[in-house]
Amino acid sequence: MSMLSAFECAGRLGNFSRAATELNSSQPAVSRHIASLEDSLGIKLFDRKRGRATLTPDGQRLYHSVVSGLAEISGTVREIRAQPRTVSIACSHAISHLWLMPRYDQLQACLGDEVEVVTVTSEYEYHPRLQEEGIDINLSFAETNVRAMEKTTLFEEEIFPVCTPEFADQNAALFADKGAAALAEVPLLHLGQRNYGWATWETWFNRHGLGPPDTDGVRRFGNYVYLLEAACNSAGVALGWAGLVDSYLEQGRLVPISEERIRTGGRLYLVINPLSRNQELAERAATCLSVA
Repeated sequence: MSMLSAFECAGRLGNFSRAATELNSSQPAVSRHIASLEDSLGIKLFDRKRGRATLTPDGQRLYHSVVSGLAEISGTVREIRAQPRTVSIACSHAISHLWLMPRYDQLQACLGDEVEVVTVTSEYEYHPRLQEEGIDINLSFAETNVRAMEKTTLFEEEIFPVCTPEFADQNAALFADKGAAALAEVPLLHLGQRNYGWATWETWFNRHGLGPPDTDGVRRFGNYVYLLEAACNSAGVALGWAGLVDSYLEQGRLVPISEERIRTGGRLYLVINPLSRNQELAERAATCLSVA
């Protein structure tokens, strides 16, 4: 490339000294580049007479090709620079709404206004075409799918039953009398979608040495956000996750039934796609989200 740059400049200006000045180099250096290029091609590119360097017929052919190639490269560079810089994040609808969106402004501030954050949501807990579709980051609870990839723990799974203050007041005596066993006697809200490793009501009951809850006639939801909204209408008790139901608790729309929380050992991971074309931006986003 150094030889071609010196050749293009000398051919355009017709003088090695002027080419050296433009390239912030020296005349001997330009001469060496031209001589090396001529040696590699086995042809003469310039006729040198009285301080003037005139392209030979072969030199003219090469000059036009070099100029055309450099113009195409320059145009491509301009197009690339004009493209918006993006970071794509794949996750489930629930994670996007309950965990990512509350941190969106902080993430955008970390990346800068010139970077666009694109969220790709789906029913999958782990996006099945992470690498093929060029997604930069995946937020996943499914540990078995991310062991071989770079990952960061965002939060550990911590579950506890939640309901509205009104529902808690209506069943206060039952909760006080029977504790964990009382939940077998109240409506429980269940997720009907495929579970990707997250805890379920069965997990909670098993931790208390109780049999599985009765699922006859229970209300099932295909989306965790919809389930929480039903809980906010006092339709029953929802299984809450620390980190996902925080805004509902802060607003007083939902309250824990007790102070007890269960840690299952599960984790929500941030996974960076090793084939991402935006590694630097993906790593900046990961650092921001891991401390958010």
